[in-house]
Amino acid sequence: MKLRKMLTLALLCAGASCFSVASDVSAKDYDRVEVSNKNYERMFGNKKLSIDQTDPEMAATYRRYVYGDNFEQSNALTDRERELVRISALATIGVEDALEHEVEGALKIGVTPLEIRETIYQVTPYIGFAKSMEALETINDVFKKNKIKLPLENQATVTEETRFDKGLEVQVGIFGERIMEMRRNATPDVAHFNDNLAEFCFGDTYTRGVLDLKMREMITMAAIASLGGCEPQLKGHIAGNKSVGNTREQVIGVLTAIHPFIGFPRTLNALACINEFFPAE
Repeated sequence: MKLRKMLTLALLCAGASCFSVASDVSAKDYDRVEVSNKNYERMFGNKKLSIDQTDPEMAATYRRYVYGDNFEQSNALTDRERELVRISALATIGVEDALEHEVEGALKIGVTPLEIRETIYQVTPYIGFAKSMEALETINDVFKKNKIKLPLENQATVTEETRFDKGLEVQVGIFGERIMEMRRNATPDVAHFNDNLAEFCFGDTYTRGVLDLKMREMITMAAIASLGGCEPQLKGHIAGNKSVGNTREQVIGVLTAIHPFIGFPRTLNALACINEFFPAE
C-alpha cells in the first residue's frame, strides 16, 4: 500500500504542470455505476466482456471508468465524434479485440460504416499501412456480422493528375504558408517526403468524402497522441485543429475520450501540448 501511494504521488507530481487549473477533490455529481450501466447497455445491450468470468473486478472497473466517468467527462463531443476518435486510437495502438468491441457499439448508436471506414483511411499516413490494414480486417469482420455489404462506396475525390495540387491546397489551407517555406528549404535528398505529404497524406486522404476537415483533424490528433513520442507532430495537429475551427473544449474532449485506452503518460504529454495552443481561460 505504501508503494502504491508513492507511485501515485510520483505520477501526480509528474503531470501536475500539465493542468491549467488546480482544484480540490470533490464528490461526483452523478452515479457512475448507474451512468456506466446505462451507457454500456445503450451501446452493447447485455453483451459480456471477455474478462467478465475470469476478472469481474477489472470488468467492473473498465465499465465504470470508460462508460461512466469518461462519458461524463467527454461530453463536449457528440456520440459520433467520441466513437470515431476512440476507433482512431484503438487502430493506432493495434488492439484488435477492443477495436472490434468499440466498432460494434459505434454501429449500434448510429455511427455509419462509411464514417468508421474513413477513420481508418484517415489514420493510415500516421500509423502506417500494416496497422491500418489489420484494423480494416477487424472492422470488416464486424460489418459482415452485421450484414453490411462490402466493399463500401468509393469516397475518393482526386485523380493521379490532381492529387498533388488538391493535397497541397488542403495542406496549406490548414497549416499556412509555412508549408511552402518547408518545401523551399528542403534539400534534394528529402524533397520527396514533402511531395508524399502533399500527395498521399493530404491529396489521397484529407480530400475524401464523408468526414469534414474538423473531424479529420480530431481523428488525426487522436492517432498521434496515441502513438506517443511524437510531440512535435502532435503540436502541429493541435494547431491544425485550431485552424479548422475546433475549440479547446473539443480538443480536450478528444484527449479525454481516448485517455482510457492510451494511459496517463501519453495523456499528460498530450495535455501539455494542448495547453501551448489552447491556454485555459
